[in-house]
Amino acid sequence: MKTLIILLCCVLSWGGSPAWAQARPLEKVTLQLKWLHQFQFAGYYAAQEMGFYREAGLEVDIREALPGSDPISLVLQGQAQYGVGTSSLLLRRKQGAPVVVLGVIFQHSPLVFLARGTPEISSVHDLTGRRVMIEPLSDELLAYLRQEGVKPESLSGLDHSFDPKDLLAGRVDAISAYITDEPYFLDKARFPYLTLTPRSAGIDFYGDNLFTTEAELGRRPDRARAFLEASLKGWRYAMSHPEEIADLIIRRYGERHGRDYLLYEARQMQPLIQPDLVELGYMNPGRWHHIAATYASLGMLPEDFPLEGFLYDPKPAPPLSTNMRLVLVALGALVLIFFGVALQIARLNRRLRKSMADMTLAQARLRESESRLQQQATRDSLTGLFNRRYLDETLELEIAQARRHGHPLSVVMLDLDHFKQVNDTYGHQAGDEVLKALGAMLQEDSREGDILCRYGGEEFCLVFPNMPPAAAQARADAWRQRFAAQVHQFGDFRFQVTFSAGLASFPEHGAHRDELIERADAALYRAKHQGRNRVEVAVQEAEPGT
Repeated sequence: MKTLIILLCCVLSWGGSPAWAQARPLEKVTLQLKWLHQFQFAGYYAAQEMGFYREAGLEVDIREALPGSDPISLVLQGQAQYGVGTSSLLLRRKQGAPVVVLGVIFQHSPLVFLARGTPEISSVHDLTGRRVMIEPLSDELLAYLRQEGVKPESLSGLDHSFDPKDLLAGRVDAISAYITDEPYFLDKARFPYLTLTPRSAGIDFYGDNLFTTEAELGRRPDRARAFLEASLKGWRYAMSHPEEIADLIIRRYGERHGRDYLLYEARQMQPLIQPDLVELGYMNPGRWHHIAATYASLGMLPEDFPLEGFLYDPKPAPPLSTNMRLVLVALGALVLIFFGVALQIARLNRRLRKSMADMTLAQARLRESESRLQQQATRDSLTGLFNRRYLDETLELEIAQARRHGHPLSVVMLDLDHFKQVNDTYGHQAGDEVLKALGAMLQEDSREGDILCRYGGEEFCLVFPNMPPAAAQARADAWRQRFAAQVHQFGDFRFQVTFSAGLASFPEHGAHRDELIERADAALYRAKHQGRNRVEVAVQEAEPGT
């Protein structure tokens, strides 16, 4: 018998520990979504289906949210350990809620207004007095209204039904919506509508942030890290295998929406998540400071609102060892015994407080610098217009919307005439004043939704969504005449400047960003060589480049 036991132990030792000896019970946690099951949460489904959560030692219950429910409150009440929330997390933090953002899924928030496509509504200002449904936790849309000078209370607010049919039937004039899915129903019904996005006002927030609480991080930091890493692994898989995940959603959660709807949503999410450009989950503290500064400028947050503790730090300082604690206790006892040492420590504390005050001031200045850098990332510092980087990010999206809705889109390339002569004759400061004057004129007469960019040097690029070429040519020519009549004064000098412009439109002159830019630039080239101070329209056939 003894020999048999020895042999059995040898066999077990040779083969390794049996499965029953290795298995550990999975830790049960709950993820609270912010909406019903759909592709918007694909990464979490993938992490569960592919076993990434199990590999991390977790059994995750993924709970959908009923329309109008508040995922932040559900997590704070302990009904879930993790949740998905909007930038409203920042405002709840200000109210004292101990929420912590673990990672960002949408680099650009999908929240927009969808309005009925009628002549009476061409901008967000036209929503005043109209019937508008705004869902809860849409604070960035409220910020958008305030940024544009529209008081939220001036709208005829209605409880959100979360049903696009209300917009189709004319029961409301506009609704808050996600650009990733609600347009599917409107497009399918061939319903004309207008998209009003906060990004047109410079409000470019993160969206669908994965969050938890300080209590969860304090009690189980390893579990929070494992949950985040497994979730992001799931997101990477989902964005690379959209068709597989669409089938999974239908199989696991029912066919509330068909496969076409889910794949439409997946395509719409690509430019907002940017998985090929940005690491999934990445969040820039400077971007969060910019979001806080935007809210602060609109009176929704205090100035310089601190973000310490709000943004997850995956590498916190290691805890003190037991021996170190004993050493500190001993030192504390010695301090009580030796009064002279206590006085010395008091003096050191005073110096430390002064150093911390200096550090706080330095951090405030750093946050201010980060906010300015965020602004500079998309804005031209001289004219206040958008810069070329912003144009590169948004023009393809505008073309995609124009293609989807069958709307025209016009692009104007504009260049000041003889600008080098202005700089050489009157100085570069005078040239800068001319550029600022042109930027101010363009902003004054533009529509909400127009994209005005300083393309480089004295060249500007203007994008007019939903504007046919004849209307765009008339507008560009009106600007040309108005600017040519302006008298610029710099010191004792008075002078006038003109500009030339080239125009190209979708779909007549190109179907993609580079084609439209090249055709508009070629038309500008013709305007320059035909006498300047004129507007030329691109022709259908290819033109020589500048």
